[in-house]
Amino acid sequence: MPRVYILILNYRNWQDTMECLESVFRLQYPNFHAIVIDNDSGNNSLERLMDWAENRQLPPGSASYQYFSSRDLEKTIDPDSFSRLVFIQNEKNSGFAGGNNVALKLLIDQNAFIWLLNPDMVVQENTLTELVNFALNQPDRSIIGAVIKFYGRDKIHFYGGSRIRFYSATARPITSPAHIPRLDYISGGSLFTKAASFHDMGLLPEEYFLYWEETDWCYRATQAGYRLAVCFTAICYDKVGTSIGRGFLAEYYYTRNGLIFVSRYQADKIPFVFFFSLFRLLKRTLSGRWDRARGIREGIKAYLKRETSEVK
Repeated sequence: MPRVYILILNYRNWQDTMECLESVFRLQYPNFHAIVIDNDSGNNSLERLMDWAENRQLPPGSASYQYFSSRDLEKTIDPDSFSRLVFIQNEKNSGFAGGNNVALKLLIDQNAFIWLLNPDMVVQENTLTELVNFALNQPDRSIIGAVIKFYGRDKIHFYGGSRIRFYSATARPITSPAHIPRLDYISGGSLFTKAASFHDMGLLPEEYFLYWEETDWCYRATQAGYRLAVCFTAICYDKVGTSIGRGFLAEYYYTRNGLIFVSRYQADKIPFVFFFSLFRLLKRTLSGRWDRARGIREGIKAYLKRETSEVK
């Protein structure tokens, strides 16, 4: 029975992470380690989660946990010795990629699976069993997504991930099984693959900080011959945007990083992306969504500043 390391990145939203862990420890699949990385929340998130672990009646052998700081991980630590639940305190907020990479650095040589799972996800009891069984019947170089439904209702949000629209630097979620062959990336909210994939393709790209990092990683992987697949019997429920919301920061990073991504892989389409970004900026402004408009404007400026500095 293959081992699975479940990586859950928390930033300030310990309540969602707690509910996510509740569902993780109801999983029927027994051979897993849940690793919670706190991205320097500054609100005692890990203390609250460790209190939960001490007081919650988890399955036998699951109640104990280990705690490490990111500095501890610079020492020689054997993941084989991990307890069922591990807490890692990152000493800075290093974004989605940087936070997950704190743990991935330890795991890339393990003969195991990695499951990146967003803290605002709740999973069904059979989800991990279905992912493992599905993965064992796929080629080694596979990246697997789940069926994502809206939290609290039995409605499909998307299948596995999205298709990239290069002309606008946006992504279109796959909402029909018929469109799964058009997948360009698996969502980092539930991304399942062998640990060896991160050894082969490298860690998640940290320059994005938030949004587009799994897009970049999966896109490079598919160019290197990896296969994207969706397990129809693995279900996750997504609270949709509870971590960062849809304000300034979301627009800023989505805009800046979309431009970075397109300039890296299809640079000839950058003029179209600028046009579309300005259209979005105008639309947000006319509708009175000033904070979101400012996020788009600052995202464009940050991209241009980055490009200018790279030319220098």
